[in-house]
Amino acid sequence: MSIPCKTYLFGALLGLGIAGIAAYNPLENRANDTCLLPKKMSRQSCPAKVPKDVSEFAWGQVGAIAYQASAQLMAVNNENLHHLDETQKRYLRPYFGDLVDRVVVAYNATLMEDWIAASLKIDVGESNAQVYGNKIFIKDVYKPGDFEQIVLLAHELVHCEQYERLGNLGNFGYHYFKQYKRAGESYQDNLFEQEAFYFEAQFSKWLAAEMAKDRESVEF
Repeated sequence: MSIPCKTYLFGALLGLGIAGIAAYNPLENRANDTCLLPKKMSRQSCPAKVPKDVSEFAWGQVGAIAYQASAQLMAVNNENLHHLDETQKRYLRPYFGDLVDRVVVAYNATLMEDWIAASLKIDVGESNAQVYGNKIFIKDVYKPGDFEQIVLLAHELVHCEQYERLGNLGNFGYHYFKQYKRAGESYQDNLFEQEAFYFEAQFSKWLAAEMAKDRESVEF
């Protein structure tokens, strides 16, 4: 299926200010990078303000710490969490199975717009949604049966799958930021985003067809 011109969020992840993270202490990360090979692909890039000589390893170490701290801050600032509704589950379950029963969503959420740790800064722009573990934070209000919101949820659920594959928040943060650096500090070429946006493109085509069939069945 072709990739649509429109994408539904800017930076699917992150944004945090942290002061005083010490150098880059080694962390234990047992997950192998090969588990991140994409099933899926693409999005526009975002500029990053960061020293060019910082290594992939350093990005990973800081990312592991910052992502966990981000998750805690987001949970404090967005306490009103909801399970997916039955319509969302019906369309998403064929692809995500019982993951749709485990995730929770905060609508009308307060999102962080950039991520800062030690001397590193990534400007993620104005994002529509962010994911921390199995918690999805959406900037917009809840829209029952809304096509674009379900597509957005599909994108975010790919990140939830990635998190579950890697086992914990620290591993996810480590590998996400390591891949970001490896991709030349470009969201477009980060394997995590390639997977999510490729799936989003395919899913949006499928969902449009399914919703059209559902409307026809109601009319008859």
